[in-house]
Amino acid sequence: MAGSTSQARPRRPGNALAESANALFSLRVEVLPPPLKRPIVASGAHDKNKQSPLSTCLLAGMTVKEFLVPAARSAALAAVAALAPVFAGPAFAQQPPTASASLSSNPTQSRGATRYNDLGSDRSFVLEERGREALLQVEGSSEVMILEVVRGQRGDTFLKSESGQVMIRKTEAGNMVSFIGSKNGAPADVAGRVGSLDAPPLPEALNDIRVKSAARLSKMAGHDVTIFGTPEFSNDEQWAADALANVEIGVQRANGLAGKVAAKLNAVRLVRTKAASVTFKDGELVLGINPVEGYAGRVSSEAITNVLTASRNAG
Repeated sequence: MAGSTSQARPRRPGNALAESANALFSLRVEVLPPPLKRPIVASGAHDKNKQSPLSTCLLAGMTVKEFLVPAARSAALAAVAALAPVFAGPAFAQQPPTASASLSSNPTQSRGATRYNDLGSDRSFVLEERGREALLQVEGSSEVMILEVVRGQRGDTFLKSESGQVMIRKTEAGNMVSFIGSKNGAPADVAGRVGSLDAPPLPEALNDIRVKSAARLSKMAGHDVTIFGTPEFSNDEQWAADALANVEIGVQRANGLAGKVAAKLNAVRLVRTKAASVTFKDGELVLGINPVEGYAGRVSSEAITNVLTASRNAG
């Protein structure tokens, strides 16, 4: 019955065209077969104007409809599909990483700093948050302090110095409370965005900085103080200059806390080390510096003060 019905039904005109050059043949793309110029039918329906699938089991038990696709349109679509990997491949390979990806790969990378007006000290300070650490520079001081970021139980964040002193408290709402000029804390208002606290400035040649620093240290000590090791930092002069500035701050603070402790200082020596370090023995203050680590690779003025006062207390 099915056979007789198929013979009685008038033949539909096929979409076969005369053999002619199309887009695929013009591009000499031989990876893909020529576009179909006949409708696909289920296995078993033999028709000279139709093409059966390559495998007889692919469409078994399925109802298949005829799709009449113009040959020109089929060739154009196939050409686009064949050429898409050729043009897309190089573009994808040259795609640079996005900013968010770069930031996620380095959680301590800075996004810039903010200047605040400290209402408790009438001075401003620059704060740069870097994940688990923060950099702080107070107006009137050349030193950039490294603060540890500690999360509180109630949502507040505390920024502490290396001795554990709370310098800044950031509330859960994002407000800043400064303890720089007030032991009880005072509000700090945003004054604006500033540049990142990267490498310290180098206002003049390192040798000139060394001569002036030795003169100021000699005045505090009451006798000549010699500085050694600066030529070792010819490629990182800004970090050697920054270390000498911290020496002056640390010695001056130690003099105020422990009397004329600077009288024991005879020399300052700068050396390259893997980690920041400071020792004071037989009148020589030795500072270990690692410029690769930035501010974390040089000794703070607080550490210098502590080692000097400890030597005085030891007799």
